[in-house]
Amino acid sequence: MILDSGICTVFRDVNLSDNGDMPRRAYARVYQSWYGELSFETSPVRPSEGREELRTDARIRVLQNRTLRQGDVVALEALTDFFDRDPDRPIYRITRAYHGVDDAGPTEISDLSLEVTEP
Repeated sequence: MILDSGICTVFRDVNLSDNGDMPRRAYARVYQSWYGELSFETSPVRPSEGREELRTDARIRVLQNRTLRQGDVVALEALTDFFDRDPDRPIYRITRAYHGVDDAGPTEISDLSLEVTEP
């Protein structure tokens, strides 16, 4: 798959305070990559009992980075700082990260399922 849909930036919510101080939250940039948009369905055809249902608003593929995880925040634009983002563009939260190999070749990839969120 060609990763030509744009550049995405992944941020992680971190605590910048010293031990014992009040928490001081910030978004640290952990990854930036070209991405490709993947097809997806918003809800399963046959939901099963005991299964956690997650909403999916987008799915993207990036070059593999095994440090990406559920809960990281994604902006579908190239950013150096989280607060430099366009306020009219949505922010996504990773609900699922799959790390594997692209079927079309030996390229290692990470597929990210995303849900629109408010920071």
